[in-house]
Amino acid sequence: MTAGSLYERDGDGYVGTDCTIGPWDPGAQSGGAVLALLGHVLEDVPSLTPMSLARLTVDIVRPVPVGQRLQVDADVVREGKKIQLAELVIRAGDTVTTRARALRIRDRDVTDLDGMPTSTSDDNPAATLPPPEELDGVDHVPWIAPFLKYGAELRRTWKEPIDGVHAVWCRLRIPVVEDEPVRAASRAAFPLDLANLIGVDLDPQRATSINPDVTGHIARTPVGEWMALTGHTYFAHGPGHGISTAVMSDAEGVFGVASTSQILDPR
Repeated sequence: MTAGSLYERDGDGYVGTDCTIGPWDPGAQSGGAVLALLGHVLEDVPSLTPMSLARLTVDIVRPVPVGQRLQVDADVVREGKKIQLAELVIRAGDTVTTRARALRIRDRDVTDLDGMPTSTSDDNPAATLPPPEELDGVDHVPWIAPFLKYGAELRRTWKEPIDGVHAVWCRLRIPVVEDEPVRAASRAAFPLDLANLIGVDLDPQRATSINPDVTGHIARTPVGEWMALTGHTYFAHGPGHGISTAVMSDAEGVFGVASTSQILDPR
């Protein structure tokens, strides 16, 4: 793995490098890489006023191929000065692989205004967790995806939850697009997929649990290099479904929440 970015530009399209490879198929990209690309493209969508990402809902309806040119189209569904709703579609050739909807909300600093409501909790999971360097990484795991070896870094609790929740720290190792700075929406979007299977030590020789979707609500852009996710995974063995939910936080507090669905299958 020698790529210095997740994606390289190909005209007005993008090609995923080996650093985007996910856990289930060496020819398919990790959801975290795809989310980072969607965030990158979203930043190029103009808005009437300064706005930032507030919600991202993504359905990965087909595997996103590694090494094949991707076209990412973005259309504004609803334009306004307070909210904007954009739809993003990723295509590999004529095949739609991913559909996403992004809600952006206008930015206005209300810090010094009287009468503004406050959060119902000032708990900050990132402040109570062991720092990333005190948790084990996943690079040594034989079946870990190349995305989490070369594109991003993941450090996690393995056996016991901390304060009742399972936790991971994550960060990007390399730029999303070659020779371009990492954009705010990419930093907010990429960790959403890492809520999937939080706390679960899945044996890929026995079972698969693929998440076809990701949803995240973002209060603000994360700060600093590392981001923490804390939460749980719940399985319903009857229908073979699952869900994972996580709170996302950084040095300044909680900045968002994420959830995924799972398709649980035996090998």
